[in-house]
Amino acid sequence: GKVIFYDGQDRLLGDRIDYNLKTGTGVVYNGSAFSAPYYRISGERMERVGEGVYNIQRGVFTTCEGDPPLWSFRVGRATADLDDYLVGRDASFWVGKVPLVPWVPFFAAALRRERQSGFLFPTFGSSSRRGVFARIPYYWAISDSQDATISLEPYSKRGVGAGGEYRYILSESNRGIAQGFFIRETERDDRERGDDPENRGNVIWKHAWQISPRLSFKTDLNTVTDDRFYREYGDRLHERSQQRAESNIFATYSGDSWNLMGRAFWYQDLTVERPVELQRLPEIRFQAVRQPIPGTQWLLYEAESSFTNFQRFVGSEGRRLDLHPRVFLPLPVAGYFTLTPFVGGRATYYDRKVVGKRVTGNGGIEVEVTEDASHVRGQAEAGADLEARATRIYDVGGLGGIDRLQHLVEPRINFTGIRGVNQKDLPQWEPGGDLVNPLAPPLAELGIDRIGRVTRLTYSLTNRLNAKTVAAAGQEAVRWEPVRFVLAQTYNLNPSSVTPFSDLAGDLTVEPNKYFRFRGDARYDVVYGLGLRSVNTDISASLWDVTATVGTRFDDRANIEFVRGEILAKLSRYLDVRASTNYDVKAGTNVESRVGVDVHCQCATISVTYINRAAQGGLGRSEDEVNFSVNLLGVGQVGSRQSLSPAQSGAEKK
Repeated sequence: GKVIFYDGQDRLLGDRIDYNLKTGTGVVYNGSAFSAPYYRISGERMERVGEGVYNIQRGVFTTCEGDPPLWSFRVGRATADLDDYLVGRDASFWVGKVPLVPWVPFFAAALRRERQSGFLFPTFGSSSRRGVFARIPYYWAISDSQDATISLEPYSKRGVGAGGEYRYILSESNRGIAQGFFIRETERDDRERGDDPENRGNVIWKHAWQISPRLSFKTDLNTVTDDRFYREYGDRLHERSQQRAESNIFATYSGDSWNLMGRAFWYQDLTVERPVELQRLPEIRFQAVRQPIPGTQWLLYEAESSFTNFQRFVGSEGRRLDLHPRVFLPLPVAGYFTLTPFVGGRATYYDRKVVGKRVTGNGGIEVEVTEDASHVRGQAEAGADLEARATRIYDVGGLGGIDRLQHLVEPRINFTGIRGVNQKDLPQWEPGGDLVNPLAPPLAELGIDRIGRVTRLTYSLTNRLNAKTVAAAGQEAVRWEPVRFVLAQTYNLNPSSVTPFSDLAGDLTVEPNKYFRFRGDARYDVVYGLGLRSVNTDISASLWDVTATVGTRFDDRANIEFVRGEILAKLSRYLDVRASTNYDVKAGTNVESRVGVDVHCQCATISVTYINRAAQGGLGRSEDEVNFSVNLLGVGQVGSRQSLSPAQSGAEKK
């Protein structure tokens, strides 16, 4: 039989144990140690050199049960502290009786600790564009407040790359993360390179510091070597379709009824060859929310102002100061509705004046030509809001677990009129859009520089259904909004308006329970009989162990018709299946599809994902990619490649 030896809370078994009662040292031959909660260490010779510390020859480490275990690391020599770590040399990784990774020089694992420096399990993949690739990560637990993941990432058709992520916590309210990826494309075919540089990569830095309950400081920096980097090295579709790499440094102070924000904002436009990006260095904004004027109970005011220094290499640049106060007088009328007339003014200072336009020689981009000319645009604003609310309560009597339903009907009318002086030859640094959105606040589509003569009437009707569940004894009832439906339209009263009526816009949200949610919005042309101009829908549903989402995007003006679907099914306790697709209906192209399986074992999870991506620009062959990753219980896991988006997160060793 086996000899059993208890070392504290840990249990060891061996063919033979030599133990010195005076020194507390000894040797376990052909021994096995079991360390809570799931660590298993064995070796031909396990020499006890201290309390819970062993020098091991020809050792095996795993968290699996069974003989042979599903996976294991074998080491020539190792030192194990059963309450802390295991460090070994001349290691190999085995799956069953097969040496999947024949040799690695070093292996380390944390025992009963969340963080321990060491190599994480390498991951592998194959891409028809980038070739066979691997990711060999090393996790560095620098201290209790900082750690890093550094990885070597070779691509057979591109070259050798490296990625890194550094995470730090300076205090409970002061922390950040820095990420980067670099590759030297020595193996890329020159015919495919085009204007792309040989050295490519990106750097991202995010930092958040809550200096006080009212004062905060944040940085969000994102820089990239070239316009096509994300399209070729991004993983998800939203990464590959990025049009800008934005950077922000800003500080915000929040008062009781006002906010002050200062920031430096710049970006790289990834869609044009000429540097026409308009940077804001700096921008200062002040906003006072609607509140009573001191000394009065019936007059309210709000204000917003900004100062911006616009800079760019190609095109107009300059400085702008904008002041916009407004005063409101809410008048309840017999308890049926509220009429709120308002007046306001806007003064906007510019230090430049537009004298013409030109087209750049490279890229053919139209830009403004300006000259020094200080001037102020002045505007007067007046209008009124008319709001009403009707409500009725329905006693459901517990049907479907609902006690009561409340139906609310909320009509609203807004009239806004603006007249001004010096409204010509203004630089269009912040023009906004052309499409009126009746669902948004009035004039929301107009940037500061495009606001001119305005005479608008916007009307909307909102229907809400609020629900309250039957409360169990000793519990609070749950309240939520199962249905919300809004219809809105804007009428332009300016005589020069070609199309006085905007599209009729609608927004619908249906959420009857926690298992189903629908949201959709649509715009319908009522002037030219063009019908639906845009439709967006999102549906999510969960039933048993299946979760599915479907989204559609249709915009006739932008020539967009897109469908996205995703499903995750837990077929058993051991197997998950997932799939997603992004289909461009207009082009008849499957932009990106993914199919994956996750196999869950007692001590590991194996994930395999197949990805098909359409050729860039619709030309050439599509890209096929296969990713393989393993999550070993008690050792750690890293995905098949590091995400490149600003929202990426790094791996942790567990």
